[in-house]
Amino acid sequence: MPDIKLVDGNTHICLQENGYVRCSETVTTLNQILEKEVENVYAKTAKQDAEDTTTYFNNNVQIELKNDYLASIPDMKPAAKLVGQISNPKLEPQRKEMETVVAWFHGRDLDYTTGYMRYGVRYQNGRLIVPLTGTYNIYSFLSLTENNDSPEYHSVKSTNETLVKHAMYKYNVKIGEDVELASSLQTHRQSTGRNFNAFSSQISTLVQLEAGDEISVKISDITLTSYPGDNFFGLHMI
Repeated sequence: MPDIKLVDGNTHICLQENGYVRCSETVTTLNQILEKEVENVYAKTAKQDAEDTTTYFNNNVQIELKNDYLASIPDMKPAAKLVGQISNPKLEPQRKEMETVVAWFHGRDLDYTTGYMRYGVRYQNGRLIVPLTGTYNIYSFLSLTENNDSPEYHSVKSTNETLVKHAMYKYNVKIGEDVELASSLQTHRQSTGRNFNAFSSQISTLVQLEAGDEISVKISDITLTSYPGDNFFGLHMI
């Protein structure tokens, strides 16, 4: 008769499994049994809940209401549109290379305009910060006005040779500098019989952006944006 190994009943437990008696550590064995039982009960409960929900929905909700409900679920992709805000840019004797346009309604002030910020897009110092990596349509429109009576205007040797650059940039801490994404170049327009020039510039393009990218609008002469009521700048994930 084979030797029978003694088991300490204070630390071990013996259970019958598949016709055999197996002894193991009490705490470990009971923990395994509990985890298995909880998993089975949870799976059974979740299955029953799903079946009950489906049955109730099919028996009590009309098809038309189902379709209306499904159609009302928004496409929750990050999107934002900023609207130009009246500002008083400082007139300087020399134009800078490029300067960020920061005159945008944002925060609660945006609620009283046609602008919006949705699904995680944030605003900071004239920049829109995207929350998710993906392909975005970015766009900008600037209504530009130049006073022909200003000393700056008459100091330009040839008006039609002076280019106005309007561009969109992205910044990311990993890059450490602004990178141009798209731009528009045009010349100043000589007006006839008027003391000002009015023209506009528009940009729209698709770009691949990473979460945390900061998108901004820049222009080579910030004084041209002194009447920004029609200006807008935005993006949306596609």
